[in-house]
Amino acid sequence: MIDYLTIEKALEIAKLKSKKRFPHVLGTYKKAIELANQYNINEKKVSIAAILHDYAKNEPLDKMEMLLETIDPDLIQYNSVVYHGVVGSYLLQNKLKITDKDILLAVKNHVTGHPDMNDIAKIVYIADYTEDNRTHDGVDFCRYASKLSLDIGVLAISEAIFHYLHKISKKKIHPLTEATYHHFLQKVGVKSYEIIKNNYQSM
Repeated sequence: MIDYLTIEKALEIAKLKSKKRFPHVLGTYKKAIELANQYNINEKKVSIAAILHDYAKNEPLDKMEMLLETIDPDLIQYNSVVYHGVVGSYLLQNKLKITDKDILLAVKNHVTGHPDMNDIAKIVYIADYTEDNRTHDGVDFCRYASKLSLDIGVLAISEAIFHYLHKISKKKIHPLTEATYHHFLQKVGVKSYEIIKNNYQSM
């Protein structure tokens, strides 16, 4: 249930968790609303998931690892940057008593992605990466791709993340990151995606 949790209360919770990250939270929320309106997706669920997607981002590493020993011990072998999605989903369920599966899964999978993401999860995944405060290489193409379809947006982002991690990661890349990229590449189609990229480059 999320009826008790208003968007205003979620924003208050997020701001108390981290004032430093709050501009990113607001940016993700704003972008998520844009996408929800474009694709006619449940705005309340999208809003709560977007606002609370980084709920565990600033949790101490040792606390996250202790939790993961119980809830997902396999995750510890990967880069710690992926921990906060799984831990955040767990804390939202157990501390804030959020039981809505769409919200919990969107938060859980917003870092690694997942081949089976529903539209709410896709929007949070895209909004987190493309919100207006983001300036990393390739983000403008990802914004363009997300306006064509959610699947194309997820593909562009998962491709960028997958290739970036191959360059810099000292630990194994989480298999869901790779699986998300390959799943959506197959779903969109290699040839279709190449056309989309070529059209963007010629703009």
